[in-house]
Amino acid sequence: MSGSGTPNPPRSAGVGRGDIVSQITSDLNTLEGIQADLATIATRDDAQRRHDLIQLRRDLAAQIANIGKVADPYFASLPDPGLYLAFRERFSRMRSAAAIHQASWPAVTLGDDPGQYQKSANSVREANHMFINWMRAQLSSA
Repeated sequence: MSGSGTPNPPRSAGVGRGDIVSQITSDLNTLEGIQADLATIATRDDAQRRHDLIQLRRDLAAQIANIGKVADPYFASLPDPGLYLAFRERFSRMRSAAAIHQASWPAVTLGDDPGQYQKSANSVREANHMFINWMRAQLSSA
């Protein structure tokens, strides 16, 4: 995160490949942090948790968008088109998992069925984890 608990803004165009890899790596770290913060929400029972969940979901959506804005053109520019297709598939799977979970579990239902909520949230965390690990592997070989 950029220090204030919000997603990192995308950097301007015209930066070098190393800078892009650094930004994507930073964005992945931020995504991981937001996901960790979301994981703690289900364990809380205070009045503020629904508000915090809504804000973290906004942060998650913004961070996923940031990653797409930087990583999509990066992978599209690589000589192996298969890597771009692999990125798009993994990115879409991760983004879809978050969207389905949020649509299935609006903030007002937090606490209604903790077991099912946790099961759904775990699938989002797993999709994020798989995406982040794949991205880091690709970036480390860049």
